[in-house]
Amino acid sequence: MNNKWVLPETPSAEQIDMIVNRTGANRLVAAILAVRNFSPEQAKTFLDKSINEYHSPFLFSDMKNAVERVYKAIENNEKITVYGDYDADGITASVILTDCLQRLNADVIYYIPERENEGYGMSKAAVKYLAESGTKLIISVDCGITAVEECEYAKTVGVDLIVTDHHECGEKLPDAVGVIDPKRTDCTYPDKCLAGVGVALKLCQALLFEKEEMSVVAERYAEFVALGTIADIAPLTGENRVLCDIGLNKISNTQNLGFKELLRLANLEGKEIDGTKVGFQIAPKINAAGRLEDASKAVRLFLTNDKTEAEQIALGLEECNRKRQEIELEILHEAERMVNKYYKDDQVLVLANKKWHHGVVGIVSSRLTKKYNRPCILISPSADGNYKGSGRSLEGFSLYDALNACSDVLIKFGGHELAAGLVIDKTKVDEFREKINAYAKEILDNNPLIPVLEADCELRGRHLNLTSVDMLEVLKPFGAGNKQPVFVIRNMTVQKISKIGNDGQHAKFKLEKDGCVIDAIAFGFGNKIDFSFGSVVSVMANLEMNMFRGEKNAQLKIIDIR
Repeated sequence: MNNKWVLPETPSAEQIDMIVNRTGANRLVAAILAVRNFSPEQAKTFLDKSINEYHSPFLFSDMKNAVERVYKAIENNEKITVYGDYDADGITASVILTDCLQRLNADVIYYIPERENEGYGMSKAAVKYLAESGTKLIISVDCGITAVEECEYAKTVGVDLIVTDHHECGEKLPDAVGVIDPKRTDCTYPDKCLAGVGVALKLCQALLFEKEEMSVVAERYAEFVALGTIADIAPLTGENRVLCDIGLNKISNTQNLGFKELLRLANLEGKEIDGTKVGFQIAPKINAAGRLEDASKAVRLFLTNDKTEAEQIALGLEECNRKRQEIELEILHEAERMVNKYYKDDQVLVLANKKWHHGVVGIVSSRLTKKYNRPCILISPSADGNYKGSGRSLEGFSLYDALNACSDVLIKFGGHELAAGLVIDKTKVDEFREKINAYAKEILDNNPLIPVLEADCELRGRHLNLTSVDMLEVLKPFGAGNKQPVFVIRNMTVQKISKIGNDGQHAKFKLEKDGCVIDAIAFGFGNKIDFSFGSVVSVMANLEMNMFRGEKNAQLKIIDIR
């Protein structure tokens, strides 16, 4: 509630009219698109949510080479291994490519490394194991773009490598049969924002190019593309947006046994599935397997045709996610104690504990950053004997630049402005804490970071109804790159206020504006409210529909209030 509110410049009536005339959208939607710098033509494409012709997968560098090598492996009955990352993006990519190769009668298995024992990406040990098990071709999904040494090693043990990835490329690419990554500087594929599962889909479309329409292949795998893309927080624009729109509809009516069990356990059967439900109720269970246990179970969940097996695996993932939540809470409380006792004056929180589970510290780091409004890095042991850290930051302090300034005490690091990771010798943690805080003092000059909250536009009282909620539906699916619209509504009168939830941690209101009354919910605000009935407040909120006892009502989900 001490955040900085930012409202963009109001678009002109002419800008809004041009979008309305080109798209037929209502003026509220047109105003949001204008604020987001859509041209009338871009708005038309965005709202159509359809691709008449998917981009050809052969616009990717090396795609032809990759397809030829796969078909050669099939013809020669060579064993193929799909090598995936252990997060939801890598798991779903492994699912669709494995299924595609099975449809082509390939001798295919999948391999997901264990986070704790093997770490991220491809390893020589895994390549050696797979070679000894008879694999002649490895196809990586959602990883491999930095596997330069591993690729060279694979050649020495008689294994070819095809890389499919979506991460940034290093100075040197692996010398593989094919390196398929939209981030390659020489890649002519127009959509650069595909998640790992999206790149895997393009390989599937290429493999089936002469057998099936690209739209048929996309439809078949769209629910997995939606899950992986949303879980990986890839921008919901371009092909991602279209595929996720199709995929979310497919999940709502899924025939996949694994998805059915996940929906049943989450009490989502028969309900409309949107990006929020996928991101917060389904994806965490898939990611939990990779964080704490064996992520290959999640691949098996989606590939099995045995209902009993699907039930058992889904229950196991549910339990794994519950453990993850317990571990997360335990680490959070311990980290908070450390901050309050030792580091409450630090501008960058650097917290280390040899007992913390590395698979969970990134989540806790994000929560601490939000709570303390400070960059936070949590550090814990890794399998190789070093310590690994996962950090989050706020706008105005580039975590990547800060790590770069401390690179002499780090073994390696990577990431971007708001999120980054590092590897460090355990004896260097205290020195690193001092260096990064000295850097922060110089950059921030002891000024605290103030979280910035951005809204799309202001709303009048006449907009606070279900009609407006229905109008906003055309902007879905919401997610990274296409956030749910955020509105500011000023000078609302509090007609009713109550605390709800455990220990009154949430707040519920009835608010009035221009004679219009609307319900509002504020999660986590129960203990922050310092006003009462009759107070006049301004809110930043989402406008959405609330279903209660079969009745639909418009509701504000409050982001901030003052």
